[in-house]
Amino acid sequence: MKKIYYFLQILLKLTLIFFLSFIWLRFFLDSLWLSAVIALSITILIECLHRLIKKHNKNKSSLKIKEKEDADNIFFSLLTDNKYMKFYEEMLKSRHNQVSVKKQYLLIKKNDITILLFPYLKLKTLTADDLLDILKSSKDKFDKIIILCHDYNKETEVFKKNFNKEILLLDKYETYTLYKEYDYFPEITNEYKKEAKLTFKDMLSFAFNRSRSKGYILSAIFLFITSFFVQMNVYYCIISSLLLIMALISYINPKYNKKVSKEVI
Repeated sequence: MKKIYYFLQILLKLTLIFFLSFIWLRFFLDSLWLSAVIALSITILIECLHRLIKKHNKNKSSLKIKEKEDADNIFFSLLTDNKYMKFYEEMLKSRHNQVSVKKQYLLIKKNDITILLFPYLKLKTLTADDLLDILKSSKDKFDKIIILCHDYNKETEVFKKNFNKEILLLDKYETYTLYKEYDYFPEITNEYKKEAKLTFKDMLSFAFNRSRSKGYILSAIFLFITSFFVQMNVYYCIISSLLLIMALISYINPKYNKKVSKEVI
């Protein structure tokens, strides 16, 4: 089912690119066949370029406004809970049989590897010095370490490459995606007392969320079909193109639609 769903996603993306190209080519060329062939070539070229760019770019976490609020409140609740290790123990045991709890971290035995989960529950940004202290504090051998923190800077992300162990840093929003993947959430016992402000970035996240791509596609198809019954003009090209571009951004842009790309634990 996952392979079929992935195939349908690719097919929809390629179809959107094809129609976007075909609309403008049809406006400038009289031949439908020539427009279709050129549009197909453009679609293949764009898909190849997109795969190359995607290969070299790291996706960053972007959650819905409500999820961001939950992520903030969950982190704050765990921060003020003396028994937060108990939650992580229960969460991990929901999937793994071999979980042991230490004073500052948890150990997971999975197949032939040992994973160390270190909840760094502090409001400060995780620095390279903090990372070094965490690695030195472990008295157990491990193959992979996952550090949950409030946030971390680029210096820490670069610094972790100096070690021959797999190190994964998750800020509070990336950690929230881990809770979603496990379908296991901490209880929100404390909330940040702050005024919610809708930023321009939040509005972009709302406008280009994947759930809105269907509406953009249907509107573009309606205009495209209408163009067969009335004289084709630049208005239909511009509006249809904008709608298809918005649908493409909503559907494929990881900035507004991040999913856990691989199994974290």
